[in-house]
Amino acid sequence: VAVIDSGVSAQHPDLRGQVIESRDFVDATNPRRAVAEGHGTEVAGLIAARADNKLGIAGIAPDAKLLALRACWQDAVDGRARCNTFTLAKALQFAIEHRAQVVNMSLGGPHDVLLARLIDVAMQRGASVVAAVDPRVDDGGFPAALSGVIAVEGRGGQAHALPFRTFLAPAQGVPTTMADGGWGLVNGNSFAAAQV
Repeated sequence: VAVIDSGVSAQHPDLRGQVIESRDFVDATNPRRAVAEGHGTEVAGLIAARADNKLGIAGIAPDAKLLALRACWQDAVDGRARCNTFTLAKALQFAIEHRAQVVNMSLGGPHDVLLARLIDVAMQRGASVVAAVDPRVDDGGFPAALSGVIAVEGRGGQAHALPFRTFLAPAQGVPTTMADGGWGLVNGNSFAAAQV
């Protein structure tokens, strides 16, 4: 599973051995540097936290192995993850070249022609692309609204009349791994997408 997000803490007790490759597309000076950031670590834990270590949680797919692809970074002011076309495109290309079976994009933004083409290539090569629906946008947002993408909304949230089928998963008080090595609860469609 390619986790295209902010940095993943591969040394978290529940993620040790789950991350088979870490790449940093934000800091080109050191692409193999491990960066532990909140959102990416939380998404990774929901997907693949170990089930056999008698610690914390078990991910939805604890036998999955992760490509931790840092294409986003945590904003120092508000803590939100930020991304751009260039870093996302490099991460998508890496996921395609390394034959990721699932590409998780727990993110949203404006429509982007380059990213749409790369997502199409990933799907043509057999990858399932999962994305979070953006509840603030009438059409569900990008990349969730792209044809063929598995769009995910949080169960129990406000229902949206979207022009495509969406999947529902828990999005409130979901337990997962934290970048500081602990565990906590998270909320939002990003985390619903990670579970699907």
